[in-house]
Amino acid sequence: MVDDAIAEARMAVEGQKGPVPGKLRSQGGKEARPTVPLVRDIAGDTATLVRKEIELARQELTEAVLSRVKGGAALAVGGVMAVFGLIYLGIAAGAALSIVLPRWLAWLIVGGSFIVLAAGAALFGLPRLKSPPLAPEETKRTVKQDVEWAKAQLKR
Repeated sequence: MVDDAIAEARMAVEGQKGPVPGKLRSQGGKEARPTVPLVRDIAGDTATLVRKEIELARQELTEAVLSRVKGGAALAVGGVMAVFGLIYLGIAAGAALSIVLPRWLAWLIVGGSFIVLAAGAALFGLPRLKSPPLAPEETKRTVKQDVEWAKAQLKR
């Protein structure tokens, strides 16, 4: 979406480079523009590109942060629901084990099992919170393209 806006800005800038009233002719027969309007156009074009790049970076960072917030919220909701389920399963497992083992040993086994399960869930969930990078990769790519484009415009 923002990439399209940058492309449109580039096309608009390139389309703007047509003949200017009071145009000059260079030695090759091409139309040459006076320096002041050319510098003014380059400054305006650069400002437009910088604004679009900032907008793209802001959008990328917002998407990355929202992704992490959604992942964290889903992890929290899942954790709360799992706690309720584990409480009931723990009670049932403790009651079942207390039939064949002493009650304290049955509850110790059930508690230890829950600790192992919690560690496994934490090891599973933590990497997923780190998955989308916070660095605005798309912005980096388009800034490089903009620099190349600006260099090409200056060589004209």
